[in-house]
Amino acid sequence: MHPEGSRLTEQMINEYVGKGLWSNTRLFDHLENARNHHPNKTAVAAHSMERSRVDVLTYAELYEKADQCAKGLLALGVQPSDVVSVQLPNYFEFPVLFFAINKIGAVFNGLTHIYRANEVRFILQRSQSKVFVIPDEFRKFDYIEMVKEIWNELPDLQKVIVAGRCPDGDERFVPFEKIVSTGGSVQELPYVNPNEIAQLGFTSGTTGEPKGVMHTHNTLDATIRNYAAFEKLDGHVCNLIVSPVGHQTGFLWGAVLTTYLQGTAVYLDIWKAEAAAQIINQENVSMMIAAVPFLQDLHNKAGSTPMPSLKFISIPGAPIPRKLVETAAAQLDCKIVPAWGMTEYGIAIAVAPEDPKHALQTDGRRIPGAEIRIVGEHGHEAFPNEEGDLKIKGAGVFVGYYKRPDFTEKHFDADGWFDTGDRAVMDENGFISITGRTKDIIIRGGENIPVAEIENLLYEWDKVRDVAIVGMPDERLGERACAYLVLKDGESVTFEEMIDYLSAKKIAKQKLPERLEIVKELPRTISGKVQKYVLRNAIKNKLQGRGDEQ
Repeated sequence: MHPEGSRLTEQMINEYVGKGLWSNTRLFDHLENARNHHPNKTAVAAHSMERSRVDVLTYAELYEKADQCAKGLLALGVQPSDVVSVQLPNYFEFPVLFFAINKIGAVFNGLTHIYRANEVRFILQRSQSKVFVIPDEFRKFDYIEMVKEIWNELPDLQKVIVAGRCPDGDERFVPFEKIVSTGGSVQELPYVNPNEIAQLGFTSGTTGEPKGVMHTHNTLDATIRNYAAFEKLDGHVCNLIVSPVGHQTGFLWGAVLTTYLQGTAVYLDIWKAEAAAQIINQENVSMMIAAVPFLQDLHNKAGSTPMPSLKFISIPGAPIPRKLVETAAAQLDCKIVPAWGMTEYGIAIAVAPEDPKHALQTDGRRIPGAEIRIVGEHGHEAFPNEEGDLKIKGAGVFVGYYKRPDFTEKHFDADGWFDTGDRAVMDENGFISITGRTKDIIIRGGENIPVAEIENLLYEWDKVRDVAIVGMPDERLGERACAYLVLKDGESVTFEEMIDYLSAKKIAKQKLPERLEIVKELPRTISGKVQKYVLRNAIKNKLQGRGDEQ
């Protein structure tokens, strides 16, 4: 039985299982395998700056806690296919809860800790969550009070599990410690079908209403298996998890991937580059998969704090500036691996270890199990180096948008290709470069402006820390390009200086931005993607209010 909005069919299951692309492995099987092979190995080292403590669990201890937590959730009334929403920082309680949810066949729904009442209300209502997991307080925000304020608007919510202190006398709130200590009366755990929904992840809503992305055990397992093999990752990894576990990067490429590899997951709840550098050296961290800002901060820190154990950093959330790949790799003495992924398909494109030079020029090749298609104008297969719409299918593609069959139908064509909303080019050797979002295209007088090319040139400027280019409305040409720049400390830039810099790069005049806005920072999602719709709205409102042009 699959939720409304799912496009999973028996034919699809038979095809992917028959081809060996789906292994029918449940995600909690990876924890069981790690416990069986390495019971005394450190599975979790959770460094909590908020709580001033470090929690360490071996694989045997993590398995035991997850098993008890699974029984505690059943005793609480959670049934297979029920949605359990988790809004935790990067605490040790997270992997315990995730594998417990997974083990009983319930659906894990992660929320990033920065969400507040408005986002939480929408996600819990749409997902019909029966149980919600929160900290009592994090970074001076009271999550218990937030839940109390919106509880009457959440008819499906039955219990809230709290990592921390519960309010006295309110039985709606249950301490995490009680869940992992009182579930022993439940003896039999239900059978979990690997084609059932394991995760419900809501998109960040950069272009509209957040959509609930449904993944099965098989789709997630296929994604991590193929990526690990592609990058030649093995069980010796020590993975620093700095991206929030409520987001796909922290959850899938932190908790799940590390357990699959039977490595050590090092969690950090509050990002500070100085503390991260110390932890990397203390724990002998070998890899991390995170967003561009984390890499930028470590790159800036590397000169004063060498991190010799760190050998692999992958950036799958947002396009990584080419110059940063080169300078960070040299400064950190580490492989910097551009990749492309999204909630709907973990990582489908990446640079392989044997292709280091391509990390400076492209986002890599397709990963086994993923099929890639770039569609040019009028629906034809794009020629080599021709920009087009990026479409994907394969073993790691999500199975639909939760209870929104209209969204599912809109984004998949009749042949099963998913329209990612990204633009890309592929060269004659199969190397792919992401050139921007479909909605990022600036059409100036009928001609497309290559946003990513100009952004990369501006990023290379020694005055610039960050950059984004968006379209602004123009009555005559339809759109013109506006460059938003974040400058390095102590720098100043005029519009004329920007044009002189770009003109020296010998680019065509029609590609030059026609307005400059200096800002302190760019609006980003939790995965590091620039929220360009915010910038487009800002410049549109500014022009309407003032009516001036540069």
